[in-house]
Amino acid sequence: RKEQTSSSSSSSSISSSKALLEELPKAIGSCSREELHRWLEDVVNLPRQKLALEYFKEEGRGLIATESIDRGEKVLEIPRDAIITVDVALKESLLERKKLSELQEWSILASFLAEMAQNLGDDRSSSKYRFSTYVKALPRSTGSVLEWPESDVRTLLAGSPSLFSALERRASVAAAITEIRANFPELNEKTLQWAFDILFSRLIRLESLGGNLALVPWADMLNHQPGCEAFIDLDQGSGKVCLTTDRSYEPGEQVWASYGQRPSSELLISYGFAPAVGDNPDDEYALNLQVDEEDPFASAKVNALASQNIQAFETFPLRLNGYPRQLLQYASFAMCTPDDPSKVDELCRAAFVDIQAPKSLRNGVDLARGLLASKDVFKSRGKRGAVLGGVQGEIAVREMLADVTSDALDRYPNTVDKDKGLALGRMPEMPEVSMWIGDASTAIKSSMRSVCAARVRVSERRILAKTDAEVRLQLRRLKSEQMNSK
Repeated sequence: RKEQTSSSSSSSSISSSKALLEELPKAIGSCSREELHRWLEDVVNLPRQKLALEYFKEEGRGLIATESIDRGEKVLEIPRDAIITVDVALKESLLERKKLSELQEWSILASFLAEMAQNLGDDRSSSKYRFSTYVKALPRSTGSVLEWPESDVRTLLAGSPSLFSALERRASVAAAITEIRANFPELNEKTLQWAFDILFSRLIRLESLGGNLALVPWADMLNHQPGCEAFIDLDQGSGKVCLTTDRSYEPGEQVWASYGQRPSSELLISYGFAPAVGDNPDDEYALNLQVDEEDPFASAKVNALASQNIQAFETFPLRLNGYPRQLLQYASFAMCTPDDPSKVDELCRAAFVDIQAPKSLRNGVDLARGLLASKDVFKSRGKRGAVLGGVQGEIAVREMLADVTSDALDRYPNTVDKDKGLALGRMPEMPEVSMWIGDASTAIKSSMRSVCAARVRVSERRILAKTDAEVRLQLRRLKSEQMNSK
């Protein structure tokens, strides 16, 4: 265990220079492929692989097939004791264990990574930390929003709901770093930010290990492909971390994994890349709704929603192939003005729970505009409940949705054509050495951010435009049916 003293020299034991303390350790990214492979073979005991490390212009490092791989074949086979979990971090860190254990899981892992990174300059680091070579092989940069200048975050994501997510991510990481440094001032801010960046871009949730989070050397070299259904997980039979392929591969082809069903905005925020427009079937626009605080029934509605495990603030995904019926149900309840305040709970059950709402509730409710913006995720629910207010209610919620989509489209500062042009821009070429260490010039990084952010904006605008057109078509049909029924 490291000795902790009150003197300024010992509290900065990794370096006595304040300037150096605020730099990212130069050894990060300096590990050669040969050194990494030796470590994987000698320390990790990685079995013979059908995969090899390669560089790709957009994805950076990735793994290619060196032999034919069948669909459903298990590859990687990484020993369980070669992964970094919270338990491993607590056991192998030289920081004060009691203080470290009191931090949140992500902060424990970030502290351990930063600790190892700042000790890479020590010739004895490999004997002190068995994962030091792995840390040395990690990229210096991922391109995620944690690295962006704040002016770029606000400019490139202007109009997009991802702006809030990006700012929230940066704020939460800054708060976590402050907490860590209050306990371990020897860990510098720059290295801790890098550590969190690495976690967001490489951490894997192993479902067969109880959903535990882990860094998995070698497996984390696999890149994500939208629509891929191959997941990295612990194989219960062998006790090793494997990827079960969802397709066959020929030698030279890049092997893909799934990071989960993530829209391009989330891929950009966490991983620093966004697929070309139209290439991601998981793209969505996050529409945020909430009960209006000035609604005279606001308190009763919030309580009624809570009784159904629904938040007063909810997010609904708009996609090119449609939007969830629950959005309309939520809107109809949030907008309803019941004649009898005691009916609020019954209305909530009718909107979300009852297989078929009573006719008196479906048709006898006035709806008023009463929705604001919010941020939480709507719970997955069954096909229950109904839009309140009958046909008039169906019309009212769609008029609200048409207004919201139109307003959202107006919030993007660029014209559609300008964003489309930016999204079609070529990704800049990176020198091979930059690909390997995961770093590039400021100009290249700025160009990559610009192209990827434009892809996100165009994808979101396509979804909004399609939703707006579909909703207005539905409105015309509903109003025509309403007139014909009179």
